[in-house]
Amino acid sequence: MKCSEARTLLSQLYDREEPIPLVPPADLEYLSVNGYLLKTSKDDYEKGTNDVARLSRITTQIDTEKSREQQTQAALRQDLLKEHSFVFHLEGKESKDELQERIQEEMAAVSSEESGLSQLEANVNELIQKKSMIDRMVAYDAGYLSLTGLGTLVVNDLSVRNYRVADQEFPDFIAEIKATYAELRAIADKAASYVSRIRPQVPEIEDLEDSENDGVDAEAEARSLLWSTGIGLAKLQGNTMQIGDRFTEALGALRKFNSTLPGKLMAAEIMTAVNSQQVQSLESILRNLDQQIRKQGVPKEQSAGVAATIMAGRRFDGTYPIDRFAQFEHLTKSSEAASILAAVAELLAVSDSGSRDSRLYTRVRGA
Repeated sequence: MKCSEARTLLSQLYDREEPIPLVPPADLEYLSVNGYLLKTSKDDYEKGTNDVARLSRITTQIDTEKSREQQTQAALRQDLLKEHSFVFHLEGKESKDELQERIQEEMAAVSSEESGLSQLEANVNELIQKKSMIDRMVAYDAGYLSLTGLGTLVVNDLSVRNYRVADQEFPDFIAEIKATYAELRAIADKAASYVSRIRPQVPEIEDLEDSENDGVDAEAEARSLLWSTGIGLAKLQGNTMQIGDRFTEALGALRKFNSTLPGKLMAAEIMTAVNSQQVQSLESILRNLDQQIRKQGVPKEQSAGVAATIMAGRRFDGTYPIDRFAQFEHLTKSSEAASILAAVAELLAVSDSGSRDSRLYTRVRGA
């Protein structure tokens, strides 16, 4: 089954188009067994429809039972207050026994009513789910089909990638998607560990979280900053502890720079990726580049991140694309954008891309 064929069928089910053209039984069975669609016989559909028809009656019954339970609980509360009152001790034995017996009966009634209500509510939830399924069903051949939650996710993925995977076999596409999701989950797990490690190293992040920034959610912005850094580090290949240690060293070397926290985090991430040189050496290079770009009008608050991006575009002769930065700076009002363009231009100018650090290339492209 080609991806284009799977997309057509799943999209028709998503849009509840009728009639659904017949597809090969083997393809339909594959989609059903793997959980992308649900096949239902005509008898099961009719039975489900009849079950759903009880939903309104059970809902009314629940309202009645709730009212009865509230009345019983109110009576129980009143009797419990009487039992604990001073007057109760002045009552005769017969009256006391009568009240305590009534309390026991009311407590039993409340327990029974609560149990009954729980069962009715469970039935309602089951019928609501069944109704949702019935509502999504489309007549097909001698039965019915409906799209599952997994099928909805897959048809969305197919629609986004249709231009590339239309002629690809659907099982191959699924294997590719699973591998991609597994890789993304691995990156997310690594990123989470880096975020936990980075946060204590940047106490100024709390100032960013507490700041008022023209209605912007400062706390969300701070989380985004930490996670973007964590994800950048997670995409680097190598021992996570060593990468974390190098990032910590790089961040420490940037303490005396006047740039903002986002600029320092970005610079530290790039210095971590350039693992062919010692951090102390990179700090000296970065400081020199920082001074050069500040002479070109880059504010000190942005200079560390801009300088680090230019450093990422180091040429084979050991020089850095400051000249290209000056060219691109006239094309955009963003110094960060100009530095990225300068670094990428250098990387793309190299015919033998394998001679460059692929992680660094990925980092600059991602920026």
